Formats: sequence, C-alpha cells, structure tokens
Amino acid sequence: MAGTGRTLGALMAGTAAAVRMRRVAEVHEFGVTAVLVILCAAVAVAHPRFLAARSLANIGQQAAFFGIISLGMVFLLAMREIDLSVGSNYALTTIVAATLIKDGLQPWLGGLLAVLLGIALGAVNGVLANVFRLPVIIVTLGTLTAYRGFGLVVSGSVSIGGQPVDSHFYGWLGRSYGKIPFIVIVFAAAAIVLTVVFRASPFGFAVRAIGSNEEAARLTGYPIGRTRLLVTMLVGGLCGLSGALTLAFFGAADPGVGTGYELLVVAAAIIGGTSLAGGSGSVPGALLGALIISVIGAGLTQFGVSAAWGTFVTGAIIVTAVAFDAFLRRRAAARA
Repeated sequence: MAGTGRTLGALMAGTAAAVRMRRVAEVHEFGVTAVLVILCAAVAVAHPRFLAARSLANIGQQAAFFGIISLGMVFLLAMREIDLSVGSNYALTTIVAATLIKDGLQPWLGGLLAVLLGIALGAVNGVLANVFRLPVIIVTLGTLTAYRGFGLVVSGSVSIGGQPVDSHFYGWLGRSYGKIPFIVIVFAAAAIVLTVVFRASPFGFAVRAIGSNEEAARLTGYPIGRTRLLVTMLVGGLCGLSGALTLAFFGAADPGVGTGYELLVVAAAIIGGTSLAGGSGSVPGALLGALIISVIGAGLTQFGVSAAWGTFVTGAIIVTAVAFDAFLRRRAAARA
C-alpha cells in the first residue's frame, strides 16, 4: 500500500508539474508569436515586399513541408523521445509514391499509399524500440540510414518525374486557394486537430504523464510500449502526409528530398516551447517555430546572405530556446 501511495503521489506530482509546464508553454507561445512578428517587421523595414501575399504564402509553404512533421514530434519530445529518421521517412514515402504513380498507379491511391507507408515505417521504429527496449533515438539512428538508402535504391539515385500532372490529385492538392497553398491549409488544420488531441484527449494525457514520470505511469497502468508505438506511427503518418503533398505540389520526387529535416523538425518543436525534459509541449508552438525558421531563411535570402548561415542561425536559436526553457523550469520549480 505504501508503494502504491508513493507511486500515485509521484504521478500526481508529475501531473502537477506538467500542468505548470503547460502554463509555461502557453506563455512561451505568446513569446514565440512576438518573435515571429518582430522578425517579419524587421525584414519588411528594409524589404517592404517581404510582407506581400505571395511572399508570405511562399514562407508558409516552405514551413509546412517540415512543419507538418514537427507537430507529431511534439508528442515524441513530450515522452522524452526523438525520431531522427523523419527526413528519410519523408523522402522514402515521396519516392515510392512517385515511382508507383509513374508506373501507372492512380495518383490518389499513390498519395494514400504514401501516408500508409509512413505509418508503417513509424511502426517499425516503435516496434524495434519496444522489443529491444531501446530509446527511439537509438533505433532511428539506424533506420535513418536504412530508409534513406532504400529510397536511393528505389529511385536509382535520380529524380522521378513524368507524373500525370493533369490528374485532380495534382490540380487540387498542389494548387493554392485564395493565394494560400493547400499544404498550408493542411498544416493549419493538422495543428488544430493535434492541439486538441495533445491537450484534451486521454491519449495526450498519457503521453504527458509518461514523459513526466515514466516509472510512475507504468505502475499506475499506462501502456508505455503501446503509447510509444502509436506516437511513432503518428509521426510516420505525418511524414507520409507531407510527402504526398510535396509530390502533389512539385509533380516529381528527388532522392535528396528531406535531407536535414531531422534538424528542422526538432528545432521547430523546441523553438515553439516543447521541452527536451518531457512532460509538456506545444503543438501551436511547433507551427510557430516552423514559421520562424522559414522566415529566417527567407530573410537571409532577402539580404543576400548565404543560405548556409540559415543553419547556423537555426542552431543558435535552438541553444537559446533550450537555455530559456531550462530557466523557466528552474523558476517554476522555485515558485512551487
């Protein structure tokens, strides 16, 4: 009984901490929004056309390609896990769908297959992590290379074009609606749905409880392995969804697509307020983080700065965000 009491006490303490960190995350969302507005205003002072509708649409579109995946990464980070294979998963699903469509598969089925394949690849990560009792980051160190290599085999290391661009799949999913690219609309809709799931569903509560105190969550009855599997499948499915939308927009697949997305996806989530310490996260923050990364890249281009500096700036922002998160956690703990 004493052990059960301690377990419940630990879980309640972890839950209370998660509530406090959720409030911190909400405050962080306002701060990230302010940073995004300031960045846009700063660039627009020197380049007023930066705020033109077409320019903003391009920024949102570039953010959406990796930002959709970052929404799922919030769930993994909240469980103290990281998936490093997201870029390779995204590339493989895009390449496989493009190859099959080129060989005669109906484009809509190809897009659906991309999503299902992404879920399957995510499930492989989750199953391996559970069976061998390894952190997801260790498993995906291997699948990162395996998925990328298989994509190169399927594509023959060359771009896959020749898609039937007259199909409604490309006409509807690859177009803009009122100057807003369809992928941006999907990005926003996915953020709304996953925010509700993360904050208000039993699944989201389980993710946060496990991230706050895994041992207490296990003893209380939370299915750790199953939850981890479902989250890796969610991340994989979002990789496939982004891959399908990428194919619809470009009408082609390149074997190098998604290279470096591992950094961008994790960076967007961390910049948006999701902590590496687990137990809390912010799906809207991940959306804002992706936009900030895209604005930085576009802004540097406007000023004629090498794109390589974008990676440096993104890394510097990650360090700053992690340090700021640690400061907020220490402050919240001191108040508690």
